[in-house]
Amino acid sequence: TLFRSIREQIRLKAAEHRQTVLESIRTAGTVFGEGFRAFISDWDKVTATVAGLTLLAVGVYTAKNTTGVAGRYIEARLGKPSLVRETSRLTAVEALRHPIKVSRRLLSKPQDALEGVVLSPKLEERVRDIAIATRNTKKNKGLYRNILMYGPPGTGKTLFAKKLAMHSGMDYAIMTGGDVAPMGREGVTAMHKAFDWANTSKRGLLLFVDEADAFLRKRSTEKISEDLRATLNAFLYRVGDRKST
Repeated sequence: TLFRSIREQIRLKAAEHRQTVLESIRTAGTVFGEGFRAFISDWDKVTATVAGLTLLAVGVYTAKNTTGVAGRYIEARLGKPSLVRETSRLTAVEALRHPIKVSRRLLSKPQDALEGVVLSPKLEERVRDIAIATRNTKKNKGLYRNILMYGPPGTGKTLFAKKLAMHSGMDYAIMTGGDVAPMGREGVTAMHKAFDWANTSKRGLLLFVDEADAFLRKRSTEKISEDLRATLNAFLYRVGDRKST
């Protein structure tokens, strides 16, 4: 019948197609096998291929590490660290955008460290001594000291830190202690980035830690997480690294 004839034709075409595919696979396998045998029998080709793959791997590894080093260098030089909330330091891009602002800063005279700060006469004398000592330290390229300021909010601690930096011809940067604990494992890296960035300042940089008591704890008596303990250790290591920069 017509139906059987059509079904037979379909079966024959399918068998023919299957045979063609199998022949193609056998041919490809034969060609590949002969080529592979010829390749491995030629020692010079094998050596050249291995050397080429080795050089490629070394090149990829070197490029990856070089890119990482370059990225960290650019980040330390130009990028503001995540822990720094406010800074007077201008990046290269900002300097190009605001040349007049940069010129004014370079030509400006040092400001009085206590301008706008209201203190008792006794405390004012002590704070002014700090300002004079800091300015002389920068002038003579000496070793800076760490200063701990205590007082309720709104008493002028942050304002004095900014004025002290300007009085001494330095930049300032402000970080908040409350931002440290939530960073967890990233806290150590972020802390080192902040200090590395500060050390790249050519003018010198005064780093003010607001609300430092949020993460500065007694390691021997208070219960703190391992991540916060590691971050605290990193902070103490960096502030104890006495440098004239």
